[in-house]
Amino acid sequence: MRSRNIFVRFIGHVARKFRGFQEVWILPWWGSGWVAAIPLSVLDSMVLVAKLCSCCVVAAVRVLIPPTMKNMNGETVLITGAGQGLGRELALQFADLGATVICWDKDARRNKAVVDEIRKKDGDSYGFTVDVTVREQVSSLAASIRRQIADVSMVVSNAGAVSCGPLTHLKAESIAKLIEINLLAHFWVIEAFLPSMIERRQGHIVAINSSAGLLPCPDMIPYSAAKYGLRGLMESITEELRLDSWTKNIHTTSVYLATISTGLYPPPSHRFSWWYSEISAKEAARIIIEGIRKNKKCISIPTAMKTFIDLNNLMPYRIRIILTDFFNYPHRGWFCFC
Repeated sequence: MRSRNIFVRFIGHVARKFRGFQEVWILPWWGSGWVAAIPLSVLDSMVLVAKLCSCCVVAAVRVLIPPTMKNMNGETVLITGAGQGLGRELALQFADLGATVICWDKDARRNKAVVDEIRKKDGDSYGFTVDVTVREQVSSLAASIRRQIADVSMVVSNAGAVSCGPLTHLKAESIAKLIEINLLAHFWVIEAFLPSMIERRQGHIVAINSSAGLLPCPDMIPYSAAKYGLRGLMESITEELRLDSWTKNIHTTSVYLATISTGLYPPPSHRFSWWYSEISAKEAARIIIEGIRKNKKCISIPTAMKTFIDLNNLMPYRIRIILTDFFNYPHRGWFCFC
């Protein structure tokens, strides 16, 4: 790890020296026109080719030698919405791997039940009742945890809510609440823990998203809008960390889920339900934790879902909605055309 950091710093040092050489020697002699840009363009092109070649080599090596899963023993994992469903299963399975699990949930009774279940199996767990939509509660509790327990090395932002119905049938208060839970709460949780991760140059941020963040969902407009926003939040944080932190030890993972059998989501009604209908929260948690331990940036359940949606989004609008109507055959779009 240290040698890799030295190599990265060396590349940055060489790049800065070249920029300085360009400003002192090239620009005064050749001016700021296209002639002065030739050396820099040549260097950038060489770096581009080197990066593309190295990317291909790394991909080939990873096919032959799968990445090893990181050890969770000694990690401190904070999970929001840990009182039920997927959050509960994530908490239990992280604890089984030896991690210290900090459970956040608005429901104190359910949250305490999860903590007690972990402790009965000799796991290390703490529970806190918190409303993640209230920024002050999140920031103050995060500071208290750092002082009294430990620095959180992994945040799993899982808390969410869903409501179905046409936009014109939803009250303004319910729309605002859905946006707060499914988008703003992720901002407050990440904002509370990311600075300490950057300071320690180590950490992992996981956001549980939905297929509604990949494709438009009628009758779920506020929920889908929030999930699209969460997708942008995670992708932007990933890019910001890549450019600004000079470290590869702060990882991000976005999880895109179709329907899981927690009772919160309507049952699937697409044409290929025989291929994928519902998955249990326990199985979803197992797949997610396996991907997190491999530092995957994107986890899709089912695996091919995001790939198919990305390919579908490359098509013209008319073709895209025709295929969507074919896939969702019980939907009223069967009788519509663009």
